[in-house]
Amino acid sequence: MNKLSRVIAMSLFGLSSSAFAAERESGHNRALANLDTDGDGSVNFEEFQAGGEQSLSRLDSDENGVLTLDELLNARPGRGPGNRGDRNADRPEQEPSEEQIARMEQRRAAMTEQAEARFQAMDTDGNEVVSLGEFQEANFLQLDSDNNGLLSAEELRPQRGGRRGPGGRRGSREPQA
Repeated sequence: MNKLSRVIAMSLFGLSSSAFAAERESGHNRALANLDTDGDGSVNFEEFQAGGEQSLSRLDSDENGVLTLDELLNARPGRGPGNRGDRNADRPEQEPSEEQIARMEQRRAAMTEQAEARFQAMDTDGNEVVSLGEFQEANFLQLDSDNNGLLSAEELRPQRGGRRGPGGRRGSREPQA
């Protein structure tokens, strides 16, 4: 999963990694339990909105309540699974080869293109900023893989490995732009 996907995934609910660890241990979907305020076994959009007000603030670096393309492009994922952190601190630094640099630049360009497309899709009113409502709606729709307007425990479960929805993206309803 690339850095942009990690940032978006981490910001979706503001859930801590300890909640996901507890989920694995108990077998109970804590994301569903935390968001399903009416206890009907699924999360509607209103419940999703109420449970995810912190999500945008993790990306909103200037804290003005909206997300700009620059903020999305410059977002930094937190430490978590897959992030190297200090694990490679003992290794001597090596200069990357020209081929490695070229691959990194290609990945960076692809990630930027993906982020720009995602931003444009979220900015439904075209005003060059993504409001909390737009952000939450885009994330809800991305998670709602069966298009029924409700999120199930399975849709809220963190995706692992190669499980991907239609279009190649995890939990995606539409092909990626």
